[in-house]
Amino acid sequence: MKNTSFWRDKRGNVAMIYGLAAVLVIASGGGALDLFNASNLRHNMQAALDAAVLTGVRASSQMGTSASNAFKQNVADELDGASQSYGSSVASSSASSSSYVTTTLTGTASLDSPTYFMKLLGLGDLRVSVKSVAQGTTVTTPSGAPCIYVLDPSGSQALLVNSGANVQAPTCEIHVKSTGNPAAIFNSGSTLNFKKLCVQGTNVIKNSVTVPNLVTGCAALGDPYAGTLPTPASSTCTFSNQNYSAATQNLTPGVYCGWFNFNNSSATVNFAPGVYVIKNGGWNVNGGTWKGTGVTFYYADTSKIQFNTGISADLSAPSSGTYKDLLMYEASGLSKTQFVLNDSVANKLTGLIWLPSRELTLNAKSGVQSDALTLVVWRLILNNTTWNLGPMGGSSSAASGGMKNVRLVK
Repeated sequence: MKNTSFWRDKRGNVAMIYGLAAVLVIASGGGALDLFNASNLRHNMQAALDAAVLTGVRASSQMGTSASNAFKQNVADELDGASQSYGSSVASSSASSSSYVTTTLTGTASLDSPTYFMKLLGLGDLRVSVKSVAQGTTVTTPSGAPCIYVLDPSGSQALLVNSGANVQAPTCEIHVKSTGNPAAIFNSGSTLNFKKLCVQGTNVIKNSVTVPNLVTGCAALGDPYAGTLPTPASSTCTFSNQNYSAATQNLTPGVYCGWFNFNNSSATVNFAPGVYVIKNGGWNVNGGTWKGTGVTFYYADTSKIQFNTGISADLSAPSSGTYKDLLMYEASGLSKTQFVLNDSVANKLTGLIWLPSRELTLNAKSGVQSDALTLVVWRLILNNTTWNLGPMGGSSSAASGGMKNVRLVK
């Protein structure tokens, strides 16, 4: 007679079930830890790859090698052995007077994250992969780019050149947006030497004068700086309503509110580097010598500097930083007003003068000597003035500041 008690006894089955259940509980609970480790690995690898592609795109050449080296320097021990690949592309575009070259570097990295508990369920290591895309833009200004932009799109005589005006700018262009009738007038006794004088309108008047390199019906360029310039703080006045008569006057950056009179016609005025905000009035300048390197003049409203008799100025914009190349500019959206420069002995001005709301008039003997000047105005009148100009950035193609706007895009 067979003994069947063993087969009928359920106590061993319970032990077996508990044992199998314990394995499942440990594997599932520990699996969460495996997933957590994989998530941490992904986060660390993404951060390392982001830094790598940013480094690579800044390198311009050998981008993949630079990115790979940066990745290896930034990774923790746990990421040793991660596979990497990099690919780059370059796209060109242009707007106004500048050309833009956008460089894109795409990087991928992957690594197996080991599992410890999920292996109990027969699951192997977890493959972790990340991707980063970085871009950088290089801006180049070609030879012969406009030195002067006249923006009035429809006004008559947006550019008026009268007798005695002499402008020598063989590497520059002047662009006049007006389609008025006439868009420009050139009177006898004036001399203009531009690489190109581009007038969008087809109606101009030339009164017994030859205007070399004049092109009418030309696609004149618009304002390339609109919406791109910084706004200095101007809410708190640093100085208010003063008269300066000393032989030597040393000025410091700040917010100048109200009217300031420079009364000494033989004074030397020295400007410390920085930003000079002019608001609720203006500066009335009666001669003297102005000197300043790394200076910026900002008109917070329709305020102005009124240059009168005998001024001689040697002023240059900052060569780096937030206000790089900004010599003189104004707030956006101002009502149209006049800006007059009278009877200057000599002016050496370096940088951008951005006055898109102003009708700029240069009167008797208003001289400007500059090999690096860009002027943006609403309208322009030249009366018996002598200019010698070259474009900002020199006469040959040059990158303005190298790679800019380096950023992650994915």
